[in-house]
Amino acid sequence: MDNAMQPEDTPELRALYEGFERNHMNPLWTQTAGLMPQHPKPKAVPYVWRWADLLPMAEQSGDLVPVGRGGERRAIGLANPGLAPHAYCTPTLWCAIQYLLPGENAPEHRHSQNAFRFVVEGEGVWTVVNGDPVRMSRGDLLLTPGWSFHGHHNVATEPMAWIDGLDIPFSQQMDVGFFE
Repeated sequence: MDNAMQPEDTPELRALYEGFERNHMNPLWTQTAGLMPQHPKPKAVPYVWRWADLLPMAEQSGDLVPVGRGGERRAIGLANPGLAPHAYCTPTLWCAIQYLLPGENAPEHRHSQNAFRFVVEGEGVWTVVNGDPVRMSRGDLLLTPGWSFHGHHNVATEPMAWIDGLDIPFSQQMDVGFFE
């Protein structure tokens, strides 16, 4: 911010700033550049996750990690290097590869976040959303509104992999609860 627009540093101004601090206040004129920059300053960086690298690790996780309850599903978050330590794909989106073996069921749960699923590999998995079964096949995009009970059931003879996307970062910014 242009220094010409700043007030003169005086004992009275410093006393005013101390009063602001005691009362948990911040004057706009001291923080405009950080709150409203003239140019975007994104933290996320361009990054490409290659399916040829992701699928073998998802397959290995299928051999080593059991499908659990709720947030412990076999989901591998895509962590943008610029957004560490959070495993966020973008500033408003959490994404993961979810992998379900034949005969496995990911138990029903619900959460406040909205979700999408984009099926990349496999056929014959069913997701159940609020009691309604929905078939999942390669190329399908499924939307699950927040607070909808949902679970996944692989009745096929082959594994299935899909990309999960949830608006977790946005929900955290809005102080929304997580899941049950």
